[in-house]
Amino acid sequence: MSTPATPSSLSVSPRSLLPAFFLLTYPALTLLLHGGGSAVSIAAAVISLALLLGPKSWTGLSPIQWDRVDRYLFAAMACPLAAVLISEICHGRVVPNTLDSPSRFLAAVPLFLVLRQALPPTLAWSDLSFALGALTSLAILLIAPQNTNIGRVSSSFLNPIHYGDIALVLGALSILSLNWWRKDRLAVRILKIAGLIAGLVASVLTGSRGGWIAVPVVAALIVYLHGRGKSRRWKVLLPLAIVAILVSVFAFSHSVRDRVADLSTDLVSYEHGQRDTSLGIRLQLYQTALKIVERHPLLGLGAHGFRDSMQSFADAGMLTPLAAQTGKGETHNQFFAYLTDYGLVGGLALLSIYVVPSIIFWKRLRAPNAPACRAARMGLTFVVAFWIFGLTVETFDLKMTVSFYATMIAILAALATYADKAGDTPPTRPK
Repeated sequence: MSTPATPSSLSVSPRSLLPAFFLLTYPALTLLLHGGGSAVSIAAAVISLALLLGPKSWTGLSPIQWDRVDRYLFAAMACPLAAVLISEICHGRVVPNTLDSPSRFLAAVPLFLVLRQALPPTLAWSDLSFALGALTSLAILLIAPQNTNIGRVSSSFLNPIHYGDIALVLGALSILSLNWWRKDRLAVRILKIAGLIAGLVASVLTGSRGGWIAVPVVAALIVYLHGRGKSRRWKVLLPLAIVAILVSVFAFSHSVRDRVADLSTDLVSYEHGQRDTSLGIRLQLYQTALKIVERHPLLGLGAHGFRDSMQSFADAGMLTPLAAQTGKGETHNQFFAYLTDYGLVGGLALLSIYVVPSIIFWKRLRAPNAPACRAARMGLTFVVAFWIFGLTVETFDLKMTVSFYATMIAILAALATYADKAGDTPPTRPK
């Protein structure tokens, strides 16, 4: 067991101030400032690349020594960009603006490589970042909400679905960070529990039903990951507490009950020929996507192929005009978005950015130091949540959400594997 941290051991060198501030504030900045998350993530990638390429005498970093984790994460994050280029080159039409989003996955790798060499006192600044991000998500909706034309709230620059999903996952990470680097004081525990509540409330306020699908899955994952080695009483009480929270949300939130009831109403309407409901439009787009995949399985339709095919499907009677108009914006499913435009090549590339980080996190669940093990749990939870989010919305149709996912993967993967570069020495825990 590591000894308690002393004030001197917690000091952060001037060279570490920037990464420490970045780790503490990034989740909150993503929701607080329009373009803030993207700008900060790009700046972090550029600075990290410069540090990796610069001389050790002024960077303080060791030369890159690619181990298995480094290579696998690099390959996975490069796959989306490679898939887009392969499909578009084969179709004879490379569209520059389609390369921006997938390139952001790859841009997060330098940040991972730099953070992985950071010392525990620097990494420990991430301890309250998720709680602060979740609390920020609720504060924005309470102080400066942006009402949408469908009666839901969000921020001024992010739609309710993505906003609610990010708030929800930050709330989950907040509660998972309890006693992360050391046994938290009472005030810190209260703050992290408040982060969970804030994330849940913000998600409820946005009415983002797609994100709610992730709640029982993430809850079950948390129970499983934290239940190993715990007492039987703990294994009973934690699931009961989670169920009680979910039941309370459903019982006391009129909007949640209405949104859930709408699913049944939409399904009945769809069966009776009324297809222009929220669920009905999604079902139409999914059926159309399956047709496209069946006809163009390997490389898809190419850049913006799904969007550009909407009118032809509407003319053929497969889509209502409203569904076709919606489809010009997005497919409402991240997998179908890549499959229709880039085929199986794109689908496999998309899977890589979920599967490879998940494997990395899974293997680090038994890390010899507790903070790295906890970071692995948080990383696995984050990936699973975003994978579920992508089943009902294009998670990566906005550059901001691509940057957020890629940067969070870089941060959590570095936190889970930094000990590999430091000889698995016990970290100094912050107070």
